[in-house]
Amino acid sequence: MGPPELWPACLQTVLRTVLGSRFPMAIHWGSELLTFYNDAFAQVLGSKHPGHLGRPAKEWWREMWDQMAPIVEHVLTGETYYVENASYAPERGHSQRETYFTHCHSPIWNEDNQVEGVLLVLTESTREVLAERAFVALNRRQAFQLDVADRLRGLGAATEVTAAATELLGNYLHVSRVYYTEINEGSRTAFVQGAWSAADLPPLPGSARLDDFSPEIIGILNEGKPFVVNDVRTDPRTQAYADAYLALGMGAIVAVPLLQAGRVTCALNLSHHVPRAWTREDIAITQDVVQRTWEAVERARAVAALRSEHEHSKRAQAALRDADKRKDEFLAMLAHELRNPLAPIGTAAELLRHFQFDEATVKRTSEVISRQVKHMTGLIDDLLDVSRVTRGMVTLQKETLDLRDVLGYAAEQARPLMEARRHRFAVQLPPEPIHVLGDKKRLVQVIANLLNNAAKYTPEDGFVELRLSLRGDSATVTVRDNGVGMLPELLARAFELFAQDERTLDRSQGGMGLGLALVQRLAEAHQGSVAAHSDGIGKGSTFILRLPVAQQQAQAGQDAPGAAAAPAVRSLRLLVVDDNVDAAETLGMLMAEAGHQVTVEHSSRVALDRARELRPDICLLDIGLPDIDGNELARRLRLQPETAGTVLIAVTGYGQERDRNESYAAGFDYHFVKPVDMPRLQALMARIAG
Repeated sequence: MGPPELWPACLQTVLRTVLGSRFPMAIHWGSELLTFYNDAFAQVLGSKHPGHLGRPAKEWWREMWDQMAPIVEHVLTGETYYVENASYAPERGHSQRETYFTHCHSPIWNEDNQVEGVLLVLTESTREVLAERAFVALNRRQAFQLDVADRLRGLGAATEVTAAATELLGNYLHVSRVYYTEINEGSRTAFVQGAWSAADLPPLPGSARLDDFSPEIIGILNEGKPFVVNDVRTDPRTQAYADAYLALGMGAIVAVPLLQAGRVTCALNLSHHVPRAWTREDIAITQDVVQRTWEAVERARAVAALRSEHEHSKRAQAALRDADKRKDEFLAMLAHELRNPLAPIGTAAELLRHFQFDEATVKRTSEVISRQVKHMTGLIDDLLDVSRVTRGMVTLQKETLDLRDVLGYAAEQARPLMEARRHRFAVQLPPEPIHVLGDKKRLVQVIANLLNNAAKYTPEDGFVELRLSLRGDSATVTVRDNGVGMLPELLARAFELFAQDERTLDRSQGGMGLGLALVQRLAEAHQGSVAAHSDGIGKGSTFILRLPVAQQQAQAGQDAPGAAAAPAVRSLRLLVVDDNVDAAETLGMLMAEAGHQVTVEHSSRVALDRARELRPDICLLDIGLPDIDGNELARRLRLQPETAGTVLIAVTGYGQERDRNESYAAGFDYHFVKPVDMPRLQALMARIAG
């Protein structure tokens, strides 16, 4: 450019202004945009000064020339360019980091009104921009924390707390998935809870072994440190397990632990479907949420426990009131039933005392007294029977009986009432004898009681059926009617003491509510059972009595040459779990009629405890259970020593290949789709019974 005194006047004028200014200023001059700048601008350049003084702008702006070139070209057309807090990443020293500048580019005009160069005035605003960002982030974080606190405060269930927290955190951090895991350190197993996802991702398993995803996880969490992976495929701790993560739609993960007594008990987990560089803010806010959530969960559990205790107390009080009410009703009914025969007895006595009658009238009056005394004796005998049986004071006179004969005697006792009410009375007996070991008098009493009940609670011209069959090593007596039926609440307490039937509006049917209680206790005294079923009011009732066959009968059945039936199946202990009460009860009845010992539950959590107590041979589990699904229940049963070897059978409406694979992965041995193929299920039971 030659000596400065020969430079164009316009350049000299602008240069004097630049060099005299305390603000960072620079000049790009001529076709090559040669650069001049002042001392203030030199501080902005850092290590670029003084090497780039007098050099073309393109050389020392090379790392960001793509941003600068359009600006310079615009100014060379004669326009001014101004921008605030623009982001750049210049090389200053040994690092390149994002910085922010407010700057103005103006054209430099010569005497011929031509643009000869560009004047740059700037100030660095990095500190102000970052401070503003931090302020905005702080406000956003505080607003989020307040939102979390407000949402969690009003929730009463632990599951609601975890579900709300994971959704809020997922939306705040814009991640693919958030979920909690309760960690069993002994089995190194994590149980998933409260999962939330923003996209259509593969479902999470109910539980998983931590070692299948990285053996280092639990050690890091036990130190109270978060387990942070930006890319599961490249991180050395997860690289070998990347396929397991990717199969669940996880490309990057974070697990933040919660410690109790120095050991990890649960973790709040983030995942993103692609690699992600997790920030300190991501980790900090997650740590805050896990602490807040756990406090809310503990509070919710405490409230739930108090509520449960309160509800239990209320139910106990209600049960006591109900028992007291039924006792009062029973005493009133007892008084009513005893007064009924006393009235004709008293009247007959008065007649005999005050009047002289011929022999025939005296005989008729005596017969009235005799009948009513017999009726009273029966009532008192019922009372004494129940008392003796309940206290174990009855000694059964057991002998080998053909149950067909017992049913015949019972039918004869009930036939007068059947005929009086004009019922069609059908008795179905097998051609071959069915032997049981029992007390003939008591078994006749049991079956006659069931028949009399059926006759009483079936309107005139009804139908009553008595049927005997052999199922495995159990004799089954079925009494079925098309009478008034029973409500579910009556079915639930049909065999309780003093449970006077309320199937009619008046008391014309008689009875004191003792008959079925006596039936149940006598059945149990014979190592049998009795069950009731009704589809509701007006739909009749069915009572099923099951008694073990005598040993010689079972042996004869096994040894019979050329018998078409399969050998008797060993009785198995079964646990049926289904929240559909009707489905559970009917399946339980079928299994019990097949000779198995059946327990029915409708809640997974209750079933888990019952299974530990009962140690069943087989569990038949629905998958779609509301509290803990069937697959998770299967996993937990496998973890319990008492049920680790139990045969688990899924009985579910889910029948796709994926459903079967998930049930087998959860620990099920067999998978049956509803409606169940009963012959196939019974054949499986026979194989298991061996």
